[in-house]
Amino acid sequence: MVDPLEYYQNRRVATEIAEFLHRRWAAIEGKNKFWIRWANGKPLCIEKPEDIVAVIRKYRMQGARSFYGTIEVFKQLSSRKDVEEAYEDNVESATVFIDIDVVREDAVPQVWRMVVKAASYIIEVLEEHGVVNSVYLVWSGAGMHVRVSEKAFNQAYNHAHPVDVAFAVAEYVLEKAHPNLVSVIRESNGLVKIENLVAVKRVFTAPLSLHRRLDRVAIALTPSELGDFELEWSLPEEPHHNPKAWRTWKLGEADELALEALEKIGRLRKRTLMEARATRIGVPLRHSVDVGQEASKLDRRIGRFQVMGLLQAARYYLLTGDLEKAKSWGLNRAIFYAWAKHYGPGRRIASQARRYSSGRKIADNELQWVEVGGERAQVSREGWFVIGGVEQRPEDFDRNIARRFEEAGVPFEKAWQAALKYLRKFPKSVLRDPQRFFHEVYEPIRDRFEELLGQKTRHKSEGSTLDKWFRKK
Repeated sequence: MVDPLEYYQNRRVATEIAEFLHRRWAAIEGKNKFWIRWANGKPLCIEKPEDIVAVIRKYRMQGARSFYGTIEVFKQLSSRKDVEEAYEDNVESATVFIDIDVVREDAVPQVWRMVVKAASYIIEVLEEHGVVNSVYLVWSGAGMHVRVSEKAFNQAYNHAHPVDVAFAVAEYVLEKAHPNLVSVIRESNGLVKIENLVAVKRVFTAPLSLHRRLDRVAIALTPSELGDFELEWSLPEEPHHNPKAWRTWKLGEADELALEALEKIGRLRKRTLMEARATRIGVPLRHSVDVGQEASKLDRRIGRFQVMGLLQAARYYLLTGDLEKAKSWGLNRAIFYAWAKHYGPGRRIASQARRYSSGRKIADNELQWVEVGGERAQVSREGWFVIGGVEQRPEDFDRNIARRFEEAGVPFEKAWQAALKYLRKFPKSVLRDPQRFFHEVYEPIRDRFEELLGQKTRHKSEGSTLDKWFRKK
């Protein structure tokens, strides 16, 4: 097993990572999905090679191992405000990012050539649109990223936010490459999936970072090197990494593609819906015998977790009018009720919360209790709801709830409006009472939400198991 400290003490490695992460909001991953994104209340920044070794030493007990950075390059990163309240105007540029991933790490030796083939199809589309010099690839150790340098976009056209541009380009390219990519999914027997991962504050692997689990490192390469790529290139002893790959671009080369993509794809009214609307091409492994179907076309039902989260968010919104906090509340309550039903006091809620939450770990002295609709919950200083010691942020709601509606073939905006229309039928006294809300609002449609959308659905019968939780309040 590679010793991270020994590996990152290599000056070449530390310098490469530090230069790549310059003005990107950095992140470090350790054991059991332990994440570090903040340092003394400020965004974690890597300014020089010595910072790499310093943070590995500081978080060595937490198993610090992998370095990431945001797809955004920021104008400044000196305070929390720079990535929150001032975020919109503080983003200088954003990297286009398409992920080609092997579903099971043990299958990498079996299907890595399919990953290379998928990357070649994406590169073909980019080249057809004149983007040749600004494309680079990163083999992460168990998959490959196709990235378009943020410097390929001339900021002279300033009609769209850089993240909107990156999202539209990734969507448009995947749409163009879709038939060929589906053939790769079929050929891999469902072991490869391809996604547009552009989203606000999304992080991706820094070149020469160690893989989070495997003894492999992320290596960058150019499209011309793709045909020669071998798995051995990512061995940590002598990584075959091209430092020029991500440093090569042509200013304005992707402008025409960006304009075309924005016209075709458009911009979302709420950027937090990016994760819900982003293209995903793949199939669940249980469907691998029929991999000709894209995940978006599979018969996937909307689960109770998603219905609870949606209705709770709509409930909060109707009571307060705050949409972003409504999302935080919706996911928070969905986690709580799922835990109460399936586990209860026999299992700590923290592990369940971490499964759905990307927010930071919150110390007890940073939390305060509030009451919403007769239910007590914790909130962080930023106002996001907290359960299991972690924040539930709007983007987590989009990933775990909104996106599931989209995958089931239901535009989330349609589901949201249907939920609001449904809840407006009830008096505010019902929305403020958790027991009445559960029994009178949620229970009647928890397995038939599609009917509100004019769709038929199957029914599941189950007795109420949460009355004991209400009685304890």
